Amino acid sequence: MPVTWKCTPILAMVILFGCCNHTNAQGRCPELARLRSEAAEAARRTIGVATPERCVAYGRSSDAWSAIVQYATEHRELCEISNALLDQLEKNHQEAVKARDNVCAGRPARAFPPDIIRQ
Repeated sequence: MPVTWKCTPILAMVILFGCCNHTNAQGRCPELARLRSEAAEAARRTIGVATPERCVAYGRSSDAWSAIVQYATEHRELCEISNALLDQLEKNHQEAVKARDNVCAGRPARAFPPDIIRQ
């Protein structure tokens, strides 16, 4: 499996979150921007990590997403976070937890798509 395939879901989550319109949120909620940067860095550090450290790296990534969801939930009105954005943040967190659980159990972070699986 090429390295780019392993990284695609994580990078997609980071890009998706980064592309959301957070202009108001960043102005009013600099903590949200800081947490987002930490999540991006944690996701980046899961790429190409040696097997023994993969579980720890994915754990840090899921923890970073957890912190974002918690902050966004607690400061939803102040940061003008929409239901759709909060739902997406929670989904990203759930995906990060699933990836962590898979990696820590010795499985690939994400399931292979059907066109990759050979019978």
